[in-house]
Amino acid sequence: MMTGLSAKALRLYAERGILTPASVEESSGHRRYARSQLQQGMVVDSLRRAKVPLLELAGASGFDFAQWRDKVEMARRMEDFYLDLAKRIAEFDPADLVPVAVEATALDWVGVSVELDIPDDLDGRIQTFAGLARETPQVYAAFAEALDASGVPAADTCWTGMPEGVVARPQLLMARPAPAGAVDAAQVEKHVLEATGHRTTVSTGTLPRRYEITFSAREDKRPGTDDDLVGEAASGHLHLLAFEALRRERSLALVGAGARLVVHGPSPFAADESTTPVNIFDVASAR
Repeated sequence: MMTGLSAKALRLYAERGILTPASVEESSGHRRYARSQLQQGMVVDSLRRAKVPLLELAGASGFDFAQWRDKVEMARRMEDFYLDLAKRIAEFDPADLVPVAVEATALDWVGVSVELDIPDDLDGRIQTFAGLARETPQVYAAFAEALDASGVPAADTCWTGMPEGVVARPQLLMARPAPAGAVDAAQVEKHVLEATGHRTTVSTGTLPRRYEITFSAREDKRPGTDDDLVGEAASGHLHLLAFEALRRERSLALVGAGARLVVHGPSPFAADESTTPVNIFDVASAR
């Protein structure tokens, strides 16, 4: 074909209904194309060179170029973002962060976990994270309502983190202080399901006497006042790297599954300067 498409490509496009031959010889199966299909063939070939997936080419004659260009530009921005994030992590020196340890007493808590089904493709990730940003605050609000109805005292501190133990799929734990035995887990799960449509798992536990370790940037390493999305995204990674260096140096034992992202406020999703989330690493106390 004058488009330069190979026989293998033409066969594949014919099988997928992307570029259907004008006729096919019954005896040999040889495909013939009309000159009127030249333009369509050129379009298909160029779109494939632009790395447009085959699934998007079934309607190549009515291809939405503007929409695809938006997707490509979004992908490029995401690639640039992750390159900048990787560079920030690669250049990090644990000495750039200063640890602060505060001794804390034992604390009973109750939490609710939701599964995180994060797809691999960019569009799926964007849609999933947008949904999580909208839905997880609703789940926590329903969870808090159920605790309030159970007479659990209101809390001015809450946190997110990873559930302890082995889980089949990634989960997000949302927790707050609560007296031991104060919650009927089945009733809380039922209330959250009825209020939000999400199935959740309620768990309880106790943070033992411990040291809470946080990190702050050295005076000469503090970022400027401008918004820094890469810095925000890198923060959790860099704090973890700083903690791992400190843990090895001082032979520290981490309590729990990982760092807690703690907010001093009624919800872990509050978004104002007075409720800035803080990464806290709970370390076993020697006492």
